[in-house]
Amino acid sequence: MPRSAPAIQLSDQDRLEIEIATAVEPRLPRSIPEQIAEDIGSAIIGGRHIVGERLIETDLASRFGVSRGPIREALRILERRRLIDLIPRRGAYVREVSLNSIADLFNTRLALTTSAARIMALRQPPTYLETLHRRVDELRRLARDSDTSPMAFAYAVTRSVRAIARGSGNEMLNDVLSDLANQTVWTTIWKAPLDYLTPASRRRTATRMGQVLDAIERGAADEAERLLREMLEQDRDQAIRQLATLRGETCDPYRM
Repeated sequence: MPRSAPAIQLSDQDRLEIEIATAVEPRLPRSIPEQIAEDIGSAIIGGRHIVGERLIETDLASRFGVSRGPIREALRILERRRLIDLIPRRGAYVREVSLNSIADLFNTRLALTTSAARIMALRQPPTYLETLHRRVDELRRLARDSDTSPMAFAYAVTRSVRAIARGSGNEMLNDVLSDLANQTVWTTIWKAPLDYLTPASRRRTATRMGQVLDAIERGAADEAERLLREMLEQDRDQAIRQLATLRGETCDPYRM
């Protein structure tokens, strides 16, 4: 199947952990419509489909070498992620996905996860502390390996943050994070590397996540919240800069 960007080679276990980390129910292997939706979604985020452009089913079917059935399902996935509008008797049209709206998504997740760090520090849940220890150890191991890919490290960061969210014990917070993963462009924008592009940046993030873990274990709620916020703000800014270059677009400074 033609792809617009090189595929990352992941094992089935890697895919399972990625889907758990992003709050998507594990379903292996990915279906053809999901793969097509990821490819089209990445092209929309990257600015290769313009706002208002009509996505024609027959053209897409020819491009991907499939029937129109999988294309229709892929378009429904893209509609759920708010990347296109499906208009009865007219077809599928690309929605505006501005850099500002992507920054807003980062900021919404940031607010939720930093709140979770504070709560986890106060709750001290043993099971999730053990899980977070494993996630931080994983980050440190990946940071030591200069051959670690930015994507693999990004997924490991996501797993660490999800452990903090779950450790908060706040079911509504976790439900909202799940909705953000399933019903927005969040998973799509990370299809291409946006952050952790150098060994130094990966080491810095692993160190900071270790500091967050230490603060949580000491019950230092304010410190845990601050440290995680600083890390996620830095990650956000780097990702937005990458997208701005890719899209030729600017982001409102008050969103960063």
